[in-house]
This record gives sequence, C-alpha cells and structure tokens, in this order.
Amino acid sequence: QPFGLLGGWQGIIPAKAGKMAGILCDLMTSKLLDVSTMFARIKPDKFAEALAPSMQGSMYRIIQDVMQREAPTFWESLPLYVQQELVVEAMRGAPVFLAAVIADLQRHIYEVLDIKNMVVKLSLANKQSVVRMFQEVGSSEFRLIENSGWYFGFAFGIVQMIVFYAVDKEAPAYSGPLLPVFGFLVGYLTNWVALKLIFNPIHPVSVCGCCTVQGAFLKRQDEVSEKFSKLNVELFCNAQNLWEEMMFGRFRDKFEELIRRHATGYFDGTVGAIKPMATMVFGTEAYQRMREQIGVKLVEEMPKCVPVSYAYQDSVLEVEATVCVAMKALPPDEFEGVLHPVFEEDEIKLIFVGGVLGALVGLVQYILIFS
Repeated sequence: QPFGLLGGWQGIIPAKAGKMAGILCDLMTSKLLDVSTMFARIKPDKFAEALAPSMQGSMYRIIQDVMQREAPTFWESLPLYVQQELVVEAMRGAPVFLAAVIADLQRHIYEVLDIKNMVVKLSLANKQSVVRMFQEVGSSEFRLIENSGWYFGFAFGIVQMIVFYAVDKEAPAYSGPLLPVFGFLVGYLTNWVALKLIFNPIHPVSVCGCCTVQGAFLKRQDEVSEKFSKLNVELFCNAQNLWEEMMFGRFRDKFEELIRRHATGYFDGTVGAIKPMATMVFGTEAYQRMREQIGVKLVEEMPKCVPVSYAYQDSVLEVEATVCVAMKALPPDEFEGVLHPVFEEDEIKLIFVGGVLGALVGLVQYILIFS
C-alpha cells in the first residue's frame, strides 16, 4: 500500500495490480484458455451427484419457508414424516434440475461469467497475490537484475574511472560534478541492459558456433509455464472464484435469472399430476407465488450448496494442465507476448529509478571526496 506524503510511494506491481491483471487475463484467454471448452468438461450428472448431499438440507429449508409463508396452517397440520416425505419427493427431481442448470451454464457461460472482471477484482482485493505471482514466476530474472549491478556496474565503473581521471587532469573543476552524472548513467544503463537480457534475443542465436544465446526468461519457458499455471489456479482461476463471480459478480442478474427459469420448471415437474389439486387447495395466486418463491429461494441457497462440488470441478476443469501445456507449446515470440506486455510500459520506471539511485551514490562520492 502507498506510504508517505501526497499519496506516497507504492511498488509498481501493486500500484498497477488491476491493470496488469486485466492485460494478463486478456492474453491468457486469447492464447491459453478457452472458458467454454473448460466448462464443457463438467459432466452434468456428476455435478448433480456432487451437490446432492448439500441440496437435501437446502430443499427442506426452501419448502418449509415457502409453505410457512403461503400456507402456514396447512403446513403445520402435516405430521413431521409427511413434511420429510415431501422433501424426499422433491429431491427425486433435483438431479435433473441440477444437470439442466449446469448444461445451460455451459451453453451460455460468457453471458453469466466475466472472467476478466473476476481476475481484476481479486487482484485489487489482494495485491499481494499479484506480487507473489511475479516474484515466483520471475524469481531468476529478479536475481539477474540484482546481480547485474555487480557485473555491469563494475564494467561501467571502469569507464567512469578513466573519464574521471582524464577530466581531473585537464579540468579539475569539472571532475567532481561528473560523479553524480556518471552515477545516473551507470545506474540507468545497468538496469537497461539487464532488462534487455531478460527478453532478448527472443529466438536462440548461435554465437561463433560454440554457444547459444537467448533471453533469460525465454530460456526458462517450461519452468515458467509450470509455475504460472499452478499459481493461476491457486490464486485466480479455480472453481470457487469462478462460481463466486457468477453468483455475486458483474453478470449476477443473468445467473439468477437462469436459476429461476430452471427452478420453475423443476417445481412444475415435481408437482406434476397433483397440480390441479394443489391449485384447488392453495388457490391459483398462492400456487403461482409458491412457484416463484421456489426460484428465489434456490438462488439464495445456491452459495450454500455449490461449495461441496468445488473439488470435483477443479479436478475436471483442468485449468492448470491446460494452461501449462498451451504455454509450453507457444513459439518464443508468442510466449514473450504473454507475460512481457503486462509490465512492459513500466520498464522505464525501473530503469529511471536505477539512474536516480546511481546519481545519489555519485552525489555521496562527490561530498565525501571534495568536501
């Protein structure tokens, strides 16, 4: 989080967490993952089977609430075993209802799930997750940037020493002020070269036939693919986050409408042949209200039921395996295009900060030597 005066300083990644997450999601869904294909792996009957245990408790609460609201005297006059039998009867149609719901979701997944909104929202709510992904996926590259200060700083320092010596001989008045200037140039060039070595050259280049040179990040394509795909599922694209986005996210209204549509059909199918008797006992208006209330209550109960199916869904969605295989198969230029654009526009900040820190070191040298 930002600290200090006037908004304060904040790390580049947490400061741009939402924007970076949006870019990353666009690149991932266009190159690595088809959401429709992913959801098509869920078997409606297996989904219904996974939800059945939690559905029974929800069904009892739904029937009890609706009956107490629309026909309290009738409901309370029924023996407990009759009430329970009504729930059992309702549960017989639950697998068909749940299978129909998941099949409809699969056909209209883009209408009820905004995966980009989900990823951006999660990133803004927990910026440390985005930081962690960059730290773990790019751990080797961050070490390269750190160590480059020794290698390139030393090399540029040699040049600085020679120039300083020459200027000090010919124009001593200018040698001191050169230290902060050279400090800026050394810091700037050191970070610039380090970042270039991470992503360039994109394709392997043979040097004199004795060795092959390629960007450090690109050489680790398989390792990066495995780490990225694992963290992607752990932090973002798992069943829990996907369903919470559908139930509470941007397209929540469309999701609830889908559930209510199937709920009314489920209610009609459960009542079936006794519909004329039910309308006679409760009245046509009360029957219609009960029919609508079943849909409303099923929407309310869904967040309590669905979590028991997360383990099954995570096992069949295969997000990690799908993303990993797709990333490994990308040509080097496309692989570079998946992650590099996420922070490419902020590279100049990293380079400039290196220059500023180098200038500060040069200023300290100037004060210590010439004070």
